[in-house]
Amino acid sequence: MDHEFASAELQGDQVGWDWFSIQLDDRREIMDYRLRRKDGSLTPESSGSLVDARGGVRYLRKDDVGVDVSGVWKSPHTGGTYPSGWRVRVPSARLDLVLVPVVPDQELANLTGGVSYWEGAVDVSDAVSGRHLGVGYVELTGYAGAVPR
Repeated sequence: MDHEFASAELQGDQVGWDWFSIQLDDRREIMDYRLRRKDGSLTPESSGSLVDARGGVRYLRKDDVGVDVSGVWKSPHTGGTYPSGWRVRVPSARLDLVLVPVVPDQELANLTGGVSYWEGAVDVSDAVSGRHLGVGYVELTGYAGAVPR
C-alpha cells in the first residue's frame, strides 16, 4: 500500500526519489526507496524492507540493496528523462531481479507547473534465467523538474 501525504519534505540538497515495491510469486515482498541528492549520491535515510512469505519484516539499509538502471525513457509531455528498467539485487536474500516497465509512458505529467512523476507497473524476472518472478510498481520524482519544497 502506498499513500503519500506530501512531496515537500525533501532536504535542500535532495532532488527526488526512486521508490520500488516488488511482489514476488513466492509471496515475498521488497520495498526500497532511494532519496537522491543533487550530486547523484543517496541520503543515509534511503532504505527498505523485505517481507518474507509468512509476513516477517526485515529492515534493509541502503547498502543492502543494489539498483542499476538499464535504460532511459524521455517524456514527450514534459521533456523529462527518466530511468526505465532496473536490475535490483538483494544479496542477503539471494535475489537478482530485472524490472521492466509494462508500458514505457506511465508519466503523470502536470503541465500547469506542478510536479510530474513517473509511476507505473513493472514486470519482475530473474536476472540470470529470465524466468518471470512477480510484479511491481515504481515511482520516480525529480526527473522532470525539481520537487517543490
